[in-house]
Amino acid sequence: MKPTIQPLNRQALSVLPRGGGVSVRPPQELATVPTPISQPRTVWGLKRQTRFYRGLTEMTNAHSGYLLALAERSKSFVAAARAAHEVAELPEICENDTDVRRLRRERDLIDARREVEEAKYGLVATTSELDKLRRPLLKKAASSNTAAIDALMRHKVDLEALGEDTAELDETLATLQRS
Repeated sequence: MKPTIQPLNRQALSVLPRGGGVSVRPPQELATVPTPISQPRTVWGLKRQTRFYRGLTEMTNAHSGYLLALAERSKSFVAAARAAHEVAELPEICENDTDVRRLRRERDLIDARREVEEAKYGLVATTSELDKLRRPLLKKAASSNTAAIDALMRHKVDLEALGEDTAELDETLATLQRS
C-alpha cells in the first residue's frame, strides 16, 4: 500500500464574511502524527518512506508559504484601500490645510500686534518711571546750584585777582544761572 500526499482542500482557509477574522484549520496530516514511526525492513522501503516524508515536508512548507502569501496580499489590499480613501479625502485635507495656515497667519499677526503694544506700553512706562526718578534729582540739583554758583564766583574773583582769563568760567556761571 503506497501512501499518498493529499494537498489541503480549498475550504481549509476560509474568510468570514462580516468583520470576522481568518480561520485556518490545521491540515489533517499534521494533526495525527503516528508515534513511533515504523521503519521498513528493506532498503527500497526505507527510500520510499524517506521520499514520502520529504514530500510531506515540502508540501507543508508550500502550504505555509501559500498562507504567508495570502496574508501579504491581504495587507497590500488594506494599504491600497487606505491610499484610495486618502485620495478621495484629498479636497477635504487641502481645505483643512488651508484653514490651518490661515489660522496660523492670524495668530502670528495677533502676536505681533500684542508685542508692539507691549513695547509701546514699556516705552511709556519706562519714560514715566524715568521722569519720576529725575524730578527729585532735578529739584535737588536746582537747590544745590546756588552753592555751585557761589563757589564758582569765589574762584572767579581769585582768578581775576591773579590777572588770569575767566571767559570759560563766565559761560559756566551763565548756564547755571539760567537753569
